[in-house]
Amino acid sequence: MTTGLWLLVYGAVLTWLAPPLLRRLTAAGISPHMGVAAWLTAVVAAVLAWIGALALIIVAALEGVRDSSALTLCLELFGVSDHTGLPGQFGTIALIVAGLLTSIVVIARVGRSIAGLRSRSREHAHAARLIGRPTERPGVVVVEARRPAAYCVLGRPNAIVITSAALDSLDSRQLAAVLAHENAHIAGRHHQILLVLRALAANLPRLTLFGSAAESVAALLEMCADDSAARRVGTRPLLSGLLTLAGTHAPLPEGLAAAATAVATRALRLATPAPRSAQWRQRLGLAATMTATLTAPALIELLCHH
Repeated sequence: MTTGLWLLVYGAVLTWLAPPLLRRLTAAGISPHMGVAAWLTAVVAAVLAWIGALALIIVAALEGVRDSSALTLCLELFGVSDHTGLPGQFGTIALIVAGLLTSIVVIARVGRSIAGLRSRSREHAHAARLIGRPTERPGVVVVEARRPAAYCVLGRPNAIVITSAALDSLDSRQLAAVLAHENAHIAGRHHQILLVLRALAANLPRLTLFGSAAESVAALLEMCADDSAARRVGTRPLLSGLLTLAGTHAPLPEGLAAAATAVATRALRLATPAPRSAQWRQRLGLAATMTATLTAPALIELLCHH
């Protein structure tokens, strides 16, 4: 039971205290892949901590019901040497029911949100293929529009949408860089990652970790796609292509647009790459953060059974 209590504390610490640290470590995007990994590690660890804590509490509660004894919590690690009882069988049953109902409601709402976002994305991809004209590049369609834009959407199959205004604005190398950026999103399954994070953020708005993760990971995934496109086509055409497409329009919730998220930060990191010393410092910092996040539950288990 003590382990379950400490897992609750650990999940709360991750949920409310980890976002400022992770934002500070990842905002510049020096190592975007490791930045994404750090955010996802924190999110997964927090979710598993809550689930594990709930499971342990329910098991202990069921044992209390079966033994007709009061549920007890060992609070020695909180500075209390004795065992403290919870209110009898009624309190035990209420705890089980409340925990299970809350979990079922949250899981159902998150699952429904993921399904809705995926459905809208597929509808958008289907509509783009219907109204757009196909190109010689697989999966790329051109839509008539006055605003230059390029984005990709998850579908069956996926679609990369580029407007006619963007075609008129970009030269061949800029276009190749922008399309390489969008292909990197599809190849990296970035849509699927953001679907889950956005669903968690929408349904658990008071848990700041999920909202911060959705926002920060979206920017970091754009940087990951930038790096992939820069390796394939070059930094200069990518940078000029992003600046050509940059505007004040909001990104589509179901799509990943090349020039709609953290454009200024991305342009700066492309124009002035961080020195190797700074890259290694951030990698070490992120590695230490992820290691601490993953090993904390084992430390909790050790302390609870010392």
